[in-house]
Amino acid sequence: MKNTVALIILLLVALSALLPLLQAQPQGPWVDEVDFFAERDYAKVVDMLSKGDMHIYFSDIRADPALMAKIKGDPNLAMKYSYGLIFELTFNPVGPEFPATGKLNPFSNPRIREAVNWLIDRNYIVNEIMGGLAAPKWTPLLTSFPDYARIADVMKLLEAKYSYDFEKAKTVIFEEMVKLGATYKDGKWYYKDSPVEIIFLIRTEDQRRQIGDYVADQLEKLGFTVTRKYGRSRDLAPLWVRGNPADGKWHVYTGGWIYTLIARDQGSDFGFYYTPLGAMGPLWSAYKPDPVFYEVCTKLWNNEYKSIEERLSLLAKAAELALKDSVRVWLVDQIAPWVYRKEVDAAADLAAGFDNPLWPVTIRFVGKTGGVIKAGMREVLVDPWNPVAGTNWVYDSVLIWAVNDYAFRGNPYNGLYMANRVVSAEVYAVKGLVTASSSDWLKLTFVDKVEVPPDAWYAYDVKTGKVVTSGEAGAKYAQVKIVVNYGDVLGKIKYHDGTTMTLADWLISWPLTFARVDKSSPLYDESAVPPFEQWRQMFQGWRIVSQSPLVIEYYVNYTNLDAEYIVASFAGWPGNPWHMLAIGIRAEEKGLLAFSSDKAAAKNVEWMNYIGGPSLDILSKMLDESIAEGYIPFKEFMSKYTSVDEAKARYNALKSWFKDHGHFWVGNGPFYLDKADYNAHIAVLKANRNYVDKADRWAFLAAPPIPELSVKVPDAVVPGIEATFTINVNVAGKPYPTERIDFVKYIVLDAAGNVYAKGVATAQADGVWVAKLSSEDTGKLMPGGYRIMVIALSKDVAIPSIQEKPFTVIPQIAYFQTLLADTKSSLEAKIGSVQAGVTDLNNKVSSLTARVGSLESTVNTALALSVIGLVIAIVALALALRKPKTEAPKEGTQVKP
Repeated sequence: MKNTVALIILLLVALSALLPLLQAQPQGPWVDEVDFFAERDYAKVVDMLSKGDMHIYFSDIRADPALMAKIKGDPNLAMKYSYGLIFELTFNPVGPEFPATGKLNPFSNPRIREAVNWLIDRNYIVNEIMGGLAAPKWTPLLTSFPDYARIADVMKLLEAKYSYDFEKAKTVIFEEMVKLGATYKDGKWYYKDSPVEIIFLIRTEDQRRQIGDYVADQLEKLGFTVTRKYGRSRDLAPLWVRGNPADGKWHVYTGGWIYTLIARDQGSDFGFYYTPLGAMGPLWSAYKPDPVFYEVCTKLWNNEYKSIEERLSLLAKAAELALKDSVRVWLVDQIAPWVYRKEVDAAADLAAGFDNPLWPVTIRFVGKTGGVIKAGMREVLVDPWNPVAGTNWVYDSVLIWAVNDYAFRGNPYNGLYMANRVVSAEVYAVKGLVTASSSDWLKLTFVDKVEVPPDAWYAYDVKTGKVVTSGEAGAKYAQVKIVVNYGDVLGKIKYHDGTTMTLADWLISWPLTFARVDKSSPLYDESAVPPFEQWRQMFQGWRIVSQSPLVIEYYVNYTNLDAEYIVASFAGWPGNPWHMLAIGIRAEEKGLLAFSSDKAAAKNVEWMNYIGGPSLDILSKMLDESIAEGYIPFKEFMSKYTSVDEAKARYNALKSWFKDHGHFWVGNGPFYLDKADYNAHIAVLKANRNYVDKADRWAFLAAPPIPELSVKVPDAVVPGIEATFTINVNVAGKPYPTERIDFVKYIVLDAAGNVYAKGVATAQADGVWVAKLSSEDTGKLMPGGYRIMVIALSKDVAIPSIQEKPFTVIPQIAYFQTLLADTKSSLEAKIGSVQAGVTDLNNKVSSLTARVGSLESTVNTALALSVIGLVIAIVALALALRKPKTEAPKEGTQVKP
């Protein structure tokens, strides 16, 4: 009995020791619930955070200096910073007259749009409106992302060319307005006897209110009649995103964008922002870029280049042509503070702050598990959710990232994709442009060629409902083969409504993709065509190799600097189950709803929304019909992967879900959407304890190791003479290992931003780099003030570190005069030293002479005494010689004294 009691005690002790460990690693997210609500008043946000009524704010605080000081002085609050928020002006390019109104649209003219770059003082916006927490911006390339650093010399020249010049802007705009048939009188522009009106959509939630007013003031100075239409995102989105730009209801919009992941390759951004490739709404269909610009954008969109040098050349050309086109005029890159209470934490992306896909799996109360997070955000629930062409607002994406799961998650510091649902992947590439990182899940192999298997799936025939193989389509070769192992997921992964993942969930998007671009299909959507055409050029086929584990091969004509991006661009993950998509497909087939805003506007139906609004009643009706019929979309194809009985069971699970939660959004992410209210703008997320990962999976993400730079410049630089600059690169006060640095570049600029020299520094030791200006480089410099800009990019952090240091160039004559003066001073110093030595020597000689004199006296005395002694000796000798003579001694004779 005693042994039993002792054993029980030991077990209890062991369990009590294990309990904290078990509590520290719950299945699914760290917390139990996250409650989102909208709050736009920054002062109120800070007050709520300070009092504990809010734990974290999922929007950056664009605050005045006084509010920032309050945040920094509050012991309960902390801040993290991001660099991926940007502001710009979006122009309506339709014209020269709007078809619906007959009114003139000045911004249909590319030269007028280009001239707006000279009209705007970006430094004024940075300093007076943004409070210094921003950097001037001229193109889509973010100043804190790698591609800007790669062509920084080109960017500096463009920035100098398009710097603020009001008179130049005025001259160009006046010339072009006259060409458009407008007249200028009494300080106002007129067209067909009516004032030329500019309808300016100005956002009010942030500094875009002040920016919009500033730009409107500048336009009014030129004689335009500006109508300022203020509003929040939900007020203005129906006009510029969903509205037909030909209706003439707006001319300019204060745009804002956020990068939710560090963009290591921004080449495709030109296609997104300036061409129909973006396909985000009717506005994109109105873009008509110059053919050369469109070709450059398309090549960057598809990564069609044969060398790194060609890619950089395309980037530089795109930047130049983008400023010529200027359907968007870029204003600033923001340095955004993100505020939270110190007892909570979450991963903050260097591009997007808390608005990143990692927040759901990292948010927690420090040192404990469970609990309810109260999360504020500038907006909550803006546009409709649907899994095909729904909302693109970050305010909605923040929630969707939590409820859906993904094949990959982005590293918040270097932007490389990390495997999430992927176990491993292999890339076989023909081209040598691809480079593998240190990702342990990825293997890269270079091969002579990649053959596409003839049984790979190439397309889907909408009319017959059959798969078209790569062999039938004649697709024989590809640039890259991707092999992805997803692990044992079929029959194991649970969706929020209790259904289990099958192959049907992976395949539903295949026929849907082709149906949306086939004019014979009721699902045809014109806005889906441009991105499909680009995808079609790249995609050569795919096939499922095995189902347990699930292994899929993809064959593509696509390259990227990072092998991880190649995999992530094509390896998918069914974040939503097929039966959820099915009720939306049925609704669009019947013409009751539309997946895209473009088609909804064209057909005058509701933009499909799975979580609110009038769509819910229609989708509910589609669900009931699907249960009754055992509806299977694309039946000829999908019936091979699901059955009527399974379909009915799934639909009934979805019906129960709708009854419990009031919406149709079902995912398999770490949280599920418990409640969504578009009127109150609140959303409640609850932990999915059936999620496949434990909470601590991403706990390894620590503070970003951003390089710290310091530059030592020469005392003076002389034209025609080599100059050396020493650059120290550290991290946390220690030398940054050379092997972890991608590059250290330098650019020499004058006060106006003109580039005079550029190059790549060389490493001397860990943390020590040297930039040398050759005599040819310095020969280009005139006397005056310059600055050297140093750009360092780490392999660990994709955001470059940039440091500027001024230096002075002096004339050669001044240099030689200085050199002569220095030489003269040096010689004079040496002469003085010699003279001092001579004087010292003279003193020594004098001393020696005195000593010699003394010695001579001594010698003379001694000599005198010697003479006297000699005389005495002589006298004594003489006296001796005068004694009587005696006989010499003989042998045997004793001599007596």
